[in-house]
Amino acid sequence: MEIVERGECFVEKDNDFVFDHTKIIFRQKHDGKYFFARSPARMHTVTPGNIKGLELIEIPAEDIFPAFNSTFTQGPQLLPEGAYVKRPKILHYDPTQTPQECSNQLLREVEICELLAKNPHPNVVHYLGCVVDGGRIVGLCLKKHDMTLWEKVDAGVAFDTEACLQGIKNGLNHLHRLGLVHNDLNPWNIEVDRHGANPVITHLGSCKREGEGLGFMGGTAGWAKEGITHANRENDLYALSLIREVLMKGKLRN
Repeated sequence: MEIVERGECFVEKDNDFVFDHTKIIFRQKHDGKYFFARSPARMHTVTPGNIKGLELIEIPAEDIFPAFNSTFTQGPQLLPEGAYVKRPKILHYDPTQTPQECSNQLLREVEICELLAKNPHPNVVHYLGCVVDGGRIVGLCLKKHDMTLWEKVDAGVAFDTEACLQGIKNGLNHLHRLGLVHNDLNPWNIEVDRHGANPVITHLGSCKREGEGLGFMGGTAGWAKEGITHANRENDLYALSLIREVLMKGKLRN
């Protein structure tokens, strides 16, 4: 049994948020089954050695991994050089609310990627297909790049920021022409080569068709307007203005 994800959960109390528990996602190595558990301990103290006694609840495969459809692109069996597998965030799984939301979310991202595969753009992530196991989609095979924009700016080495910004705009305009809104544009979700050139918009987990509700997949704090509930181009344009500020100043925001 291995820990694959963990995160702290907070509850509102007396107009403040206080720690409630740590949620842990486990994977059973011999059969690939997933389980979740709740621990009263803080996240940094949770280790494989102190999880004995926790109630492990099995997560049905169909709740986190959608069935593969033959109309989708199946990725290469062996991971090619220059590619990586993006796996779903199982930590969002909640059997008391919408148990299949993780599966549905991954399926929506596949559909977005399939649309982009038919309408490619050099400044939008290159999708190589679905990673399939047991007839279910367990991840997305994507082309990777040297570093994130955040890492490039943090390195403090000068690069052509105007060209980088224009590339981001071009990728964003392409999404918008297809009726899509990214909804989580930030320097971590943009990848570049080591020269800071050829920016590529990645991480399409929050990408929706314009006008769709965002659900629990919203923007990153500090890079999105508060209270956003639906996919709107203004979400992306606001984030783009903050990225432009970072690039023009040549330093990260506090």
